[in-house]
Amino acid sequence: MDTHYKTPQDVAIHLDVSPSTLRRWSDEFAEFLSDGANSSPGKTHRRYTEQDIDRLSSVKAFMSEGLTYEQVRQQLREQQEIPANMALISNQEAASVVMHYISETVENLHQGQVSVLNSQAANRELMGVVIQDNFNLKEENNRLRARMLELERQIGELRREATMHREAMRQEIEMKLMELHEAVDSAQQVTVLQSRPGCLGSLFGGDQAQESPPLDPYSPYASPSSQTAPPRSYPRPPGPPE
Repeated sequence: MDTHYKTPQDVAIHLDVSPSTLRRWSDEFAEFLSDGANSSPGKTHRRYTEQDIDRLSSVKAFMSEGLTYEQVRQQLREQQEIPANMALISNQEAASVVMHYISETVENLHQGQVSVLNSQAANRELMGVVIQDNFNLKEENNRLRARMLELERQIGELRREATMHREAMRQEIEMKLMELHEAVDSAQQVTVLQSRPGCLGSLFGGDQAQESPPLDPYSPYASPSSQTAPPRSYPRPPGPPE
């Protein structure tokens, strides 16, 4: 693992302390620092890690509170114990969280399966209703189709009856017209024969014809020549005295 080291000068500047104070702290609290930060025979330079800088920052904070070296060591030991306890607690909590997550996942899966089963049951019921509705619609369509065919048949029969009735009426009217024409023709022939003298006229009653009454000259049916002015009456002149 690539670890970045800091020189004593960089650490002293970072902590805002003198190099001698940094060396003294490094010697006093060597058990809490890395091997590079400790002085040893033959070593010419110290090297500090990021963790060393964090520990020395804590030392500075404790020292600024007026704690002695021994008190600072006690605080550093407690800080070392806290991560271990935290790690143990973290592991337990992690296991508990994992178990809780697994339990919730299993419960969610169970609820999901129940929901799926309920949905399938609802879908089956809905499918049954749809199938029954389709069956009812087919029966209704069949009834409507039969009804429409019956209505079309009845309409066809009514149309045929109406056509036959019109044809019968037309034939009857034509027969009445023919009879009327024949009656008119017969009447005209009889009139012509009666107006002729001779045997045919006597045969059809020409000799028994009565004179027609004189036509009123003032009638609107009289001819212009027959329309004469009525005689005028004049006053009688006076006679001789008796």
